[in-house]
Amino acid sequence: MNLISEIADYSQNKTRVLIYASNPAVAQLVLQVLDFHGKNTDFFLQNGINETLGNDFVLLETSDLLKAADFRPNIVLMTEDFGDHDLSPLLKNIIPGGVLIYPETSENQVENAENFFRKLPFSRAKFQKNSQSFVLNTDLGALPLLSANENLIENINGIKLLCQQFGVMEEEFYEPVMNFVETPLFF
Repeated sequence: MNLISEIADYSQNKTRVLIYASNPAVAQLVLQVLDFHGKNTDFFLQNGINETLGNDFVLLETSDLLKAADFRPNIVLMTEDFGDHDLSPLLKNIIPGGVLIYPETSENQVENAENFFRKLPFSRAKFQKNSQSFVLNTDLGALPLLSANENLIENINGIKLLCQQFGVMEEEFYEPVMNFVETPLFF
């Protein structure tokens, strides 16, 4: 038995949330926002770190398309990293009635999905880069960020949509984001 089937068995009665990304900072930020707001989730990260406390949600982070598809997620955040890849293995395995959060640049592939799920496109975030720091442009105004991870910041709108699936609204989202700093080993 491989790890992904063990995770799938463990999570069969839970809401399965997939972060399909190659940048580990995406999952780190999602977990920090959820933790900040007291939203508990079990998780399995690419670096091998996991936590299982019997929560209703289980989050899997992977950049492997076949692992992502085998997870049979209810909710998926797909980052810009995978622009032109064939996403059909993942799309056909999203649980009917689930949610896919995806970059606008993947619109053509997503539109061809055969099963029914909610489709939430996101655009690349608008920001300014000043030497080593970033300022994010939001509806709430300009927000200075501690993170210097440009890929993470580009995908912040998708991360925000994912956190909304957990009940974290836009105004609540930005406070932990402003103070987020990626950690190399995470936990």
